[in-house]
Amino acid sequence: MKLSELLNLFPDIKIISGSYTPDENFDFVRTDSRKLEPNDLFCLPDSSGDKGVEYAKASSSRYILIGSKLKIPKLDNKVVLKTDQDPESLAGPIASVILGDPSSNLKVIGVTGTNGKTSLTHILAYLGESQGKSCGIIGTTGVKFKGILSDTGYTTPDPSSLQSILKEMYDSGVEYVFMEASSHGLKLGRTNGVHFKVGVFSNLTQDHLDFHPNMEDYRNSKALLFSSLALHPETFGVIDSDAPGGKDFKSVVEASSPDLKIFSLGRSSEDFEIHSEAFSLEKTSYQIRLPNEWGGDTEISTNLLGGFNVRNTALAFVTALGLGWEKKSLLSALGSIPQIPGRFQIYYSKDKSRMAVVDYAHTPDALENILRSIRESKPKELVALFGCGGDRDKTKRPKMAKIAGELADQVILTSDNPRTENAESILDDIQAGFPGGYSPLLREVDRAKAILYGISYLKEGGCLLVAGKGHEDYQIIGRDKRHFDDGEEIRKAFGL
Repeated sequence: MKLSELLNLFPDIKIISGSYTPDENFDFVRTDSRKLEPNDLFCLPDSSGDKGVEYAKASSSRYILIGSKLKIPKLDNKVVLKTDQDPESLAGPIASVILGDPSSNLKVIGVTGTNGKTSLTHILAYLGESQGKSCGIIGTTGVKFKGILSDTGYTTPDPSSLQSILKEMYDSGVEYVFMEASSHGLKLGRTNGVHFKVGVFSNLTQDHLDFHPNMEDYRNSKALLFSSLALHPETFGVIDSDAPGGKDFKSVVEASSPDLKIFSLGRSSEDFEIHSEAFSLEKTSYQIRLPNEWGGDTEISTNLLGGFNVRNTALAFVTALGLGWEKKSLLSALGSIPQIPGRFQIYYSKDKSRMAVVDYAHTPDALENILRSIRESKPKELVALFGCGGDRDKTKRPKMAKIAGELADQVILTSDNPRTENAESILDDIQAGFPGGYSPLLREVDRAKAILYGISYLKEGGCLLVAGKGHEDYQIIGRDKRHFDDGEEIRKAFGL
């Protein structure tokens, strides 16, 4: 892209220092200094703070875009540009222009919420493939399309990488992209420049208060997905209004985007009402009341277990119908959804007399949901094993203990990703949430030993929930990232 074209397309950007000619070209745009090439434009995020000057000086790129608050000296052989916005929020739109606006040629469905984003994107992609659509996924478990799976390290990748992924998907023939839109990604502008066709909201409960100053900011950040929908025609939103935080979220969206078509889902919703749920260890079934033009009352049966998968499959079903997909084949596909990595992932002992469940539940609400869902399957005894991440929101630790103490028969406390915190101190914070006199079955910071003990403790008909890490195949201790997989440890403990 020529500098002159950049300045014309983004009039807020001004060149403030350096020798240049208007016909100069830069190759691409980056916010991550580790990925920079010498002829890239470095959009220096405002979040760099006081280190911004240091990053600018050390940058390998010739072109640097800074925010209005950053004061840097004149840099030899560099062209410095300034904007009143956070430069990170402009990286996506600039990258999109350079790459030919790939998302405008795709049908991008954004999914946001505290819990359920990964499950929803996987369910939607499977439903799409069952309809003969070519689908891609971007989210917590990585990027997946055309049989290729790669890890980005983020739920929502940085804006330049995200645009590059969308370009690769378009070039390979992908039609639908199901993307997790995290509150971080939305607030930091990583999704700017993405043309979303649909926004889906699952729920809103406490999480990420180490990043967001309060729950209002957390909610409003997620609502940005729906604000972006209002900018484009033929878009719609799907909201679980009966989920935690759902009614408030819907009100915020309706106030900010009054003309946006919204499908509202719930047990008492005027649009799509869920009722008559039934649960077993083999399947989950329920009724959903659809508008008359979509067939009225419809029974859904899915192999995904638990109450929260009622919500996930219903949201996916309504979204798919809104996209115009064929109803009969959708109902058939909902009965055979492949197991989603680290989401109610079941492991059985050799004789099938005992079971373990791996789930990513790492928030109070998610832990409560998975425990209640397992309870619905009526195990003879339920043991909950979990920890909490270090260097993250500490206020949820005792809340998770209280929930586990109330809903599980026994509790095992162990490490999650302690990071730079002392693992025993994290367990102290968790244990403070138990009622007076309550003692966990085991307190063991070594997660492998804790899982082994939990499996050995199980009696016939018992279930061990291993919560918190789900699909993750690593554990972060200190600053070291070590291989660790809950599923592998369970299989070893079962002697599989």
